[in-house]
Amino acid sequence: MIGSVCRIVCSQSDICYIGSTFKLLEQRMNGHRSQFKRWDEGKTNVAIAIYPYFQKYGPYEFKITLIKQYEVVDRSQLFAYEALWINKFMKTCANKGLSISPLKKQKQRETVKRFWEANKEALNGKCKQYNEIRKDRFVEKVTYECGGRYQYRGRTYHFKSKSTSIGLKLSMKLKLQFF
Repeated sequence: MIGSVCRIVCSQSDICYIGSTFKLLEQRMNGHRSQFKRWDEGKTNVAIAIYPYFQKYGPYEFKITLIKQYEVVDRSQLFAYEALWINKFMKTCANKGLSISPLKKQKQRETVKRFWEANKEALNGKCKQYNEIRKDRFVEKVTYECGGRYQYRGRTYHFKSKSTSIGLKLSMKLKLQFF
């Protein structure tokens, strides 16, 4: 895959933002602008380091330029190249830290694990209650369009079958309503 490390530069100051993408630079810049607009309107809490500068100078005062393209295996390798360029532009760079997406995912997993450990009894109780309420549903036999007949609990998904996808959506709605 070809990944690009890019630099977003303000026309009114020397502030810059280093990022990386697999998209065209214009598409990525438009993405930043639309994400900033959603953030500015309060529709999302996800912010990047350049947003306060977008607020101060306006998002259309910034231009995106290509630093370098790399042949990479995956996104984490591209993040490593991005980190090198962040260190190089440290004096004027808005993003002072390294790209943390891989670390963020690991931290989220750990947070979920701690939550489950801390609330294990309550969550197990909810799961048991859910299963008890739907016990009859789990043991009933379901006949699919293909002619297969399976217990609901041990069902095989036939994704090309319309009735299966409708039943799957219905069961997901029930589960979401319960929790």
